[in-house]
Amino acid sequence: MSSQNENINVATESDIDKRAKSKNVKPLRQLWPFIANYPLTILGFLLFLMLAAILNLGITEAFRIIVDCGFNEEEIIPESCSRYAIGDINNLGSYFKFGMIIGLGLAIFSALRFYFISILGQRVIADIRKSIYAKLTTLSSEYFERIHTGEVLSRLTTDTTLIETVIGSSISFAIRSVAVSIGALIWMFFISWELTIMVAAIGPVIIIPALIIGRKIRTLSIESQDSLADASARAGESIGAIQTVQAFNREKKEISNFNKSVENTFEAHKKRIFVRSLMTFIIFGLGIISIIGVMWYGASFAVNSEIADGKPSLSSGQVTQFIFLAFIVVSSTGFLTGTWTELLRASGATQRIMELLKEEPVIKSPLNPKTISVLEGNIEFKNVSFSYPSRSDEKALDGINLSIKSGEKIAFVGPSGAGKTTIFQLLLRFYDMQTGSITIDGIPIKQLTPEDLRKQFSIVQQGTPLFSGSAIENITYGSEEVDLKEAYKASKMAFSDGFIRKLPQGYDTDLGEAAEKLSGGQKQRIAIARSILRDSPILLLDEATSSLDSESEHKIQKAIETMSRSKTTLIIAHRLATVVKADKIIVMEKGKIVETGSHKQLLRKKGLYSRLSELQFDDSNIL
Repeated sequence: MSSQNENINVATESDIDKRAKSKNVKPLRQLWPFIANYPLTILGFLLFLMLAAILNLGITEAFRIIVDCGFNEEEIIPESCSRYAIGDINNLGSYFKFGMIIGLGLAIFSALRFYFISILGQRVIADIRKSIYAKLTTLSSEYFERIHTGEVLSRLTTDTTLIETVIGSSISFAIRSVAVSIGALIWMFFISWELTIMVAAIGPVIIIPALIIGRKIRTLSIESQDSLADASARAGESIGAIQTVQAFNREKKEISNFNKSVENTFEAHKKRIFVRSLMTFIIFGLGIISIIGVMWYGASFAVNSEIADGKPSLSSGQVTQFIFLAFIVVSSTGFLTGTWTELLRASGATQRIMELLKEEPVIKSPLNPKTISVLEGNIEFKNVSFSYPSRSDEKALDGINLSIKSGEKIAFVGPSGAGKTTIFQLLLRFYDMQTGSITIDGIPIKQLTPEDLRKQFSIVQQGTPLFSGSAIENITYGSEEVDLKEAYKASKMAFSDGFIRKLPQGYDTDLGEAAEKLSGGQKQRIAIARSILRDSPILLLDEATSSLDSESEHKIQKAIETMSRSKTTLIIAHRLATVVKADKIIVMEKGKIVETGSHKQLLRKKGLYSRLSELQFDDSNIL
């Protein structure tokens, strides 16, 4: 189990880079209903975003003032400098203090902007994840035949993580970058429209190489993640079966295989790092050279271009300010290139999540459901045929007619794939039959809500599904009103009380994921205790004693006999010794009922049941 979870986690991490991008960002609109639930948070974000953007541009004004007012000789300090001086107008530190105040304000507003958008992102993702899980628990079994569990988990984790990244950071930075870039360009235009045109021409020079190399980096990222996933999956598989590895002396071989995978991962990362380094060199090289070129031209322009009174058309402070504004525009443009890719990936993730949220369960409650007050437990199948959606050309049940009276103990036997478990799945309305009808006390089960219908059943399933949590939590699972005395009583009836009390914290002991700390037989007994406590009028036992030793099986059989005296009991069993005392045995093959009768009657018929019985008893004699 742990190795499976490891593989799922690895696949999920790798999946982030594999996720196909959407062709546009329109699907992101579907996130608005989730975002709109928090108008005050949005308002706070926008307010502090605007203030931070203004002060981001204001920092460049502070540098201009420092250069023009703080470094000029006393007799040529402009009169306007007195508006910004903190203290003595002739003191250089006076203007630095002004810049520090702006910087402090920028830090405060940026932190608040980050806080509000991060809280919004986390809140929206939490709501989306809750909606996805709530939807998954209502979907019919047919949906999980179409969609792999790993894909469902990926939508719950990977896709929501992509959206979280966009809402929590990318969109914030993108809006800030656009706002600051527009503001910077406007400001630059008023300083010098000629230099502004030069800076605008730099953009394509940086963006085009970034887009071309960025595609190559994405391809290499996928390769490196695939290699990492292979290495981790291999490690998880071998560690999860470490006893098998050691028993067959395969340690060296497994180490060799893992080492190869790790080296492949290293080589893939090495290629990606080289290309990314090349992109960094090109973008930073072009960007810095271009900005310095503009600075050179601007400085020359400021010195050589004079107006009527003999002063330069651009002051030193304005040139400095222009350079900072140009750097803001260029760096923001470069950032938006990466952000657009993230937005497209998040758009694809949003589309997949919304597809899931729009899924409707095939099994639905009727508009006017009937209610059950006191259920006797009479069950009838009338000409029931059914095919699983994934195997529509193959009949799992074919023309089943069956009448079960209240209080009867009915056993279903037959080879694997005969349709025994399908009987249970239709009774519980995990699926609906294509033809025929199933009634309980004369009421068609389709006229009951799935919730009301399933309350009428206690079930012990094959494979013993238990959950992480304590022993008492697993026993009381499915019982709305928990009475601990009754829970302990049910545990004693299932012969689980003894080993549970020996656990470190007794009934409060955490059993681990899927109760992995227990043996198969112990899990089975807790599952039986859970079914006893639920105390529903119909009892379904699907290989209920398959994981028990002979002594435990004998004890459980006694508990089941006691529990089933006042219930309609349906039993699926491959071990015929567990069904010999059934009131009626239904023998199934290829979706049909081929024989019906008691154990002795069926032996006399010399049919399928007799052959199965001979095989089992012959095997017992050999052993």
